[in-house]
Amino acid sequence: MQFPHQKSFLTEYGLSIILTLAIFILDLLTPSGVVEWLLYAVPLALTLSASRIHAPLYWAGVITLLIIVGYAVSPPGVLPLYSAINRLLGIGLMWAFAVALVSRRLTQVQAAATREQMTHELTVVQAERTQAESAKEAAVQARAHAEAAVLGAVAGQRRAEEETLEERLRLEGVVQSAMDAIITIDEAERIILFNQAAEQMFKWQADEVLGQPLNQLIPERFRAAHTEHIRQFGRSCITNRQMGALGMVVGLRADGIEFPIEAAISQVAVSGHRYYTVILRDITGRRRLEQELAEREALLRAIVEAEPECVKVLDLNGVVRTINAAGLAMVGASGTQEIVGTDACDLVADEFRPAFRSLIRQAGLGTAGRLQFEMVGLKGRRRWLETHAVPLSGVDGAIHAVLGVTRDVTEQKKAETLLRQSEERYRRLLAVLPDAILVIRGDRIIYLNEQGQRLFGRTLPADLMGKSPYDLLHQSCHDSVRARLRHLLETGSTFPEEEAQIVRCDGTVVDVGLSASYFRDEEGGGILLLLRDITERKLAEQRVRESEERLQSLLDAMEDVVWSSALDLSAIYYISPSAAQIYGRPAEDFIRQPGLWTELIHAEDRPSIERALQDLRTTGEFDVEYRVGLLNGETRWVHDRRRIIKDEAGRPLRIDGIATDITERKHLQAQLRRTERVAELGTVASGMAHEIGTPMNVILGRAEYLMERTKEESVKKGLQTIVGQVERITRVMSQLLAFARRRPVEHRALDLRQTIEDNLEIFQERLAHNDITAETEFADDCPLVHADGDQMSQVLINLVMNAIHAMPTGGRLRVALAPDRGVVKLTVADTGHGMPRDIIAKIFDPFFTTKEFGKGTGLGLTVVKGIIEEHGGTIQVESEPDQGTRFTICLPLHADKGAVTS
Repeated sequence: MQFPHQKSFLTEYGLSIILTLAIFILDLLTPSGVVEWLLYAVPLALTLSASRIHAPLYWAGVITLLIIVGYAVSPPGVLPLYSAINRLLGIGLMWAFAVALVSRRLTQVQAAATREQMTHELTVVQAERTQAESAKEAAVQARAHAEAAVLGAVAGQRRAEEETLEERLRLEGVVQSAMDAIITIDEAERIILFNQAAEQMFKWQADEVLGQPLNQLIPERFRAAHTEHIRQFGRSCITNRQMGALGMVVGLRADGIEFPIEAAISQVAVSGHRYYTVILRDITGRRRLEQELAEREALLRAIVEAEPECVKVLDLNGVVRTINAAGLAMVGASGTQEIVGTDACDLVADEFRPAFRSLIRQAGLGTAGRLQFEMVGLKGRRRWLETHAVPLSGVDGAIHAVLGVTRDVTEQKKAETLLRQSEERYRRLLAVLPDAILVIRGDRIIYLNEQGQRLFGRTLPADLMGKSPYDLLHQSCHDSVRARLRHLLETGSTFPEEEAQIVRCDGTVVDVGLSASYFRDEEGGGILLLLRDITERKLAEQRVRESEERLQSLLDAMEDVVWSSALDLSAIYYISPSAAQIYGRPAEDFIRQPGLWTELIHAEDRPSIERALQDLRTTGEFDVEYRVGLLNGETRWVHDRRRIIKDEAGRPLRIDGIATDITERKHLQAQLRRTERVAELGTVASGMAHEIGTPMNVILGRAEYLMERTKEESVKKGLQTIVGQVERITRVMSQLLAFARRRPVEHRALDLRQTIEDNLEIFQERLAHNDITAETEFADDCPLVHADGDQMSQVLINLVMNAIHAMPTGGRLRVALAPDRGVVKLTVADTGHGMPRDIIAKIFDPFFTTKEFGKGTGLGLTVVKGIIEEHGGTIQVESEPDQGTRFTICLPLHADKGAVTS
């Protein structure tokens, strides 16, 4: 354990000293000691808390001396006799009050001594009882001939025990009712007394700790020091130590929680045995409050040090007590030793010192104040500062210091000087501006420049001064201008130029552009009106409007899209209304979303568009054809031509372009190519079917006939091989004929979900046989598609068959259906062996196959792609080796939401 030193004289009597000196000064400043001596009772009463019992008597002597000195040096304010009697009365009352305080303190000390004596007596009673019990036991074993004497002695002893027990019960009642914990130990530090307050403090019951060592109530790290302290205290001549003299002691509760306590200790010797009694007080709450106070003080110090403005504390004479880092930098000091303890007025310029001292004096009297002044720093640098001084009061409510917060306003002062110079320049500028400028205050014109005089046809400013601005405006403008000016006054903002009309002195009506702004100066708020003659501009605007109307009529009549954009396409300046016919979106959408054009371009065409845009930046020309997707799923072909427009200096300004719908032309070209190809394939397929079909039928018939006649298994197996290969040739010819002579597509509203479920049911047994798990994922809000049901079944059959062949050892087949930006997206994905990129590029070519010889014709995916494209849709494939394959088909929506065909 550690024990703090005795409190110093200044620590105990500091507040009493300050109050006594303050009252003495007040006594000197007043004309007589009529009331002041009564105030001496306050510091006198504070000495009651000091550790010295007779401190009030000492303080009464000091106060008596101060009253006599005050009487001797103070100027006469009333009759000397009255003043002397008054002070004598005060001295008498001071001594009476001091004697009363000392008496009360002695009473407290006696009460403490009585309590200690009671504790001592309780210890003695316990010892006597032990001796009595021993005597009783010896008496019982005495010889028979001493019975009468022994009985008499026992009777006397019993009376003594009863008296002792009564005294003990009384003392135990006092001890048990004490608010503080009381513990008594013997020389072996075993607990022999443990009151109720101790039970509550340590969470132990008395019967659990009586006879136990005191160390179990002390943390292990303090036990050795505690035992040594008890030993030294026992050897000393000190019988007791007051509460707090031991400093903070750490206790240990039954639950293992440590807590801080204050302790008073006393010792007493009884029959050669020494007993120690400690009175303990839990100071956990007080320590918590002290810690919170320390944290708050640390936080306050950190805030003050981090404050960018100068924060300082001055005493009532203006001497610097403390100052933060910002303040040191402001005055040019390298450390607090250069400024703390000096008079702050020494840093104030001579002409501002009286005002600064007045500010400190005013704050010392309880009134906050503010002052702007010039300071000369320690290094000679002059600054303009603004300080705000407020009084600082102590716990007694008396003002003992002044808090000052100072900021550097040097730049503000410079700005004010520049502002005055600027105002003078602007005043000269207003006189030569080409616009008419009116200054209005209180609904009256107070200033008008020369251009304003000419605009209104006046020769003298006095002709318009004092008039209302509405006297100069045309009647048709009054309501709108009045509403705008009212809003301007309410918000203090500005309003941009709007058109209005004024009436000249000769009655001529002139179109003007009117704008206004609100201002405030030392005379109050006002409105600045700017009027500009826009007669010529109105005529030019009329001519431009007529020209634009003619151009717009021409653009509206065009079927091609004409547009103009920024060089980086980040903004569309103009696009003609025909954009809605070609791109399927109104022109306003392109203005709001400049990137919409890129989003509409078909994904396969975007790389070529990017290359063309790069060429546009280098060559200045752009001529490409691309596809765009409409919201209804339709695809259009567009021929787009652009060029960069430059200014006279050759600097690029913008991009202008024109786009033409060539969808019909593309369809005709595709139809022509398809017709030519189909015609060629039809001719070849028909010839092949005739030339190959007839021999194949003969071979097939003869092979089947021989299979029925022969009984040799080897021959029959060979004939089965012939039949299988002939059937394969027949299937190839059938697909070739289907590709060449495709029937007309019957588009109708089709529910793809039902089509998928029907076709998957066909493959159910084969999927199970190949250990393939089929999964479907259909969106609840999936719309109908515009498609041919039979051909969609053919597409699904080809894709599912390919997936089965790709997963010979089993896997997972996933078919999903969901709407996606104006189309329905059909996804068929497998977890098979996948394909490299060079294979993906050729899978849609006729007769290309990755299957083993004899297991594929190479026409399945070719037919699938042809069907999808004839439906106006798209098909894409994604695949990686050993990562599976995914086909994504996009089909247009059906415009009519009515009938459904499965």
